[in-house]
Amino acid sequence: MENVFDKAIFHGCLIKGDVAGAMQYLAHFPEQAELYQRYVSVFEKEAYPALSADARLNAILTIYQKYYRDVFYLHRDAEQAAEAMKDRFRRLFGLDDADMQLGALEKGPVAGAFEEKGYHFLGGKTGGHWGPYIWKTIESKTFEVELPDGRQPYLVRFLDGFLSKGWYDAVSFGAISTGGWTDGDGVIQCVKSSYDLEAESFTVSLLKHEAQHVMDLSRYPHMSSEELEYRAKLVELIYSSKRNLLRQFIQEADDSEEDNGHSLAADRIKKGFENKLRMDGGQLSNLSIADIQRVSKALFAESNEAMRTEYAGD
Repeated sequence: MENVFDKAIFHGCLIKGDVAGAMQYLAHFPEQAELYQRYVSVFEKEAYPALSADARLNAILTIYQKYYRDVFYLHRDAEQAAEAMKDRFRRLFGLDDADMQLGALEKGPVAGAFEEKGYHFLGGKTGGHWGPYIWKTIESKTFEVELPDGRQPYLVRFLDGFLSKGWYDAVSFGAISTGGWTDGDGVIQCVKSSYDLEAESFTVSLLKHEAQHVMDLSRYPHMSSEELEYRAKLVELIYSSKRNLLRQFIQEADDSEEDNGHSLAADRIKKGFENKLRMDGGQLSNLSIADIQRVSKALFAESNEAMRTEYAGD
């Protein structure tokens, strides 16, 4: 184990949904003691922070925090953890219907509780796990976005006043988050507080990444999450000139999480680079930006050909 704390390794554990592994890594570094104790407080001692001053809303948010502990720290079976969360919601809302699905609970009484207080609510799964996005305000703006296959305008909605930003944000205490998404309607949703609008994190990792999703879904509506993320991450690598994102993707790579499109896509990118350059993951970390862009363009072109063949009949 290296003596220097590596944020990429720590964040890689969290993106894979391995809070226990992230804590084990933190424990080796005395300078990270405060952060480590924060994890101990929440995930070992269940001292959940109050996320809302409204008691009803906070009770709902605490149920989500218990689910995060079950899945990402205790590594309980994902379906069993979801069933436990559903039962907690049923007890909270006094519902007798044991057959009611978790998705229906979210869209019904859970979303309704937040909407009554003036919030927007988006439930469902990200990377194979439950964790809602709950926000207060929306502003809209149109941006011209260049992608490998063309340039066109995209509408971006800037969301602010968040109570919850999904499970990535929750398990990292805000260090990593889903900064945006598209719902398949051609509109890009952006977490306003996450970005400097002049930085590559916004212009590339949000705008180009999500715009590629919009373009791909408009052409191939049934494209898998893994394929969508693979192509969007390649776009990030193609256009990033100030950041070496390849090393980050290598840390995220994991082909064992079948429902985590981000980790699967990162693993495909790692293997794609290894095959193209006849290098292992450790050697890839030292590639220049120019080489990363060159290989990424080649992989993206190959993906385009594969997509045209696979979806030729659509």
